[in-house]
Amino acid sequence: MAATSISKNIAAPKKRARGLIITRVSFLNAKTLLGAGAFYILFIALVIGFLYPTLSGINFSSYLTSNAVAGLVGAKLKNVSSFSSLIGVELYSSIYALLWGGIIAFMAGAALPATFENGTLDLALARPISRTRYFLELWLSAVLGAIFLSLAATLSIWLATLFVKNADIDWSWLAIAELIELALMFLASGIGMFFGSFMNASRAAGGAAFGIIALAYLMNTFGTLSDKLSWMLKIEPLYYTQGIQALSEHSITGWYPAVLVVAGLVCGIAGLVIFNRRDLPTT
Repeated sequence: MAATSISKNIAAPKKRARGLIITRVSFLNAKTLLGAGAFYILFIALVIGFLYPTLSGINFSSYLTSNAVAGLVGAKLKNVSSFSSLIGVELYSSIYALLWGGIIAFMAGAALPATFENGTLDLALARPISRTRYFLELWLSAVLGAIFLSLAATLSIWLATLFVKNADIDWSWLAIAELIELALMFLASGIGMFFGSFMNASRAAGGAAFGIIALAYLMNTFGTLSDKLSWMLKIEPLYYTQGIQALSEHSITGWYPAVLVVAGLVCGIAGLVIFNRRDLPTT
């Protein structure tokens, strides 16, 4: 009796993902947080665009030029009725530097401890991958998150200008404002990676990183209220974040963003050193 062989279609094994797989996974894990930030940016920009004809007729000068409000928004503006000034207050003031910087700080702070909690760090380091590469890829995901929010802001402002007649947006200065905000978010990512390098709980590390940005905002606010408290300004990062001045008044101090970038590098590199030398938690 002849034997017949039955051929089976065996699927070829999937190729192992290469490239910046750690960066991609970390970025996708933060999609809800980043998506919420991008939606909030779009919502604010569109509201300003729709309501600008009404808002331009309101006298905000006495309100936005007071010391108390200047401390809240991070600048004392001369012309507060233009579209660029209003969009600057809403998207590039200290309040929103707190929010966008806080999102990136929390994302970066939670990225590394989250791998302790779900056990993926042990699996990754069991392969031929170094701690340094693992740390840098997670840091890169936070930087990409900052770039994503920056691009979302640019697109949102462009959409808002479609509803505004003769919007006075200088796009070159808008690009400068975005680069300044990126410098702040880079610092926030470095702060987050620093806390994540020695803390094992993702929410605690993210919350601690966000707390530093919040503390900087409080120092920026109270530092403008009195000359006796002005010393607070130059030791916190929001003082060097002049996005609103760039967009509204087309004036900045050129070396201020470098302070933010250098501080971010110091925090991130310090976190890398700590992560390479620490004992990892056992699961």
